[in-house]
Amino acid sequence: MAELTISINSRPFQIMCRDGEEAQVQQLAEELATRVANIRRDVGSGHRAGDSHLLVLTALTMCNELRDLRHEVGRVREEVEKTTAAREDLNARIEELEDTVSGALNQAAQRVEDLLSMLEPVETEQSIDMPPINDG
Repeated sequence: MAELTISINSRPFQIMCRDGEEAQVQQLAEELATRVANIRRDVGSGHRAGDSHLLVLTALTMCNELRDLRHEVGRVREEVEKTTAAREDLNARIEELEDTVSGALNQAAQRVEDLLSMLEPVETEQSIDMPPINDG
């Protein structure tokens, strides 16, 4: 386990994390420190908020953001489900149309073949014997 020191509201905190996660934890600590500083700024200089108060306000703000994100993920999932259902319905309709068009083309081809067979001349086996031509 790795140990590192982070700073939140100008106060050092010793924390442990898994080896290799130090950079990620440091980045998260910096984000938290920025959020705490923003809350402290928003509370105003006239109100002296202690560390625990600032951390509670920051945590509540983050929980609110998390709740909003969960709701947004839920809405996106619903949209994906609706879109998937619409795509499946569209695919089924396309297959029906393909079947209909295929059937119509087959019928048209059969009719063309029928018409062509009616137009073909009937060959007869009659032959005409020509008399020999005299040269002379």
